Amino acid sequence: MEVTLITGASGGIGQATVARLADRKHNLLLIARNEDKLEEQCKFLKEKFDIDAQYIVADLSLPGTPEQIFEEVKT
Repeated sequence: MEVTLITGASGGIGQATVARLADRKHNLLLIARNEDKLEEQCKFLKEKFDIDAQYIVADLSLPGTPEQIFEEVKT
């Protein structure tokens, strides 16, 4: 299954990008720091757009976080 990964997904440009891709039926993996927003956003996307939307809570400003995300998604 193809999945589009979006960082900064819980606000601003990232959130706007999520909405446009969901409308085009992309399955999404959202990355951001705010778990409550991500959880609510994924639930909304699944219900409104009938797509698969999952999330990972992560702070990309911390060293090692990109590698941690890579390890999580490659399995």
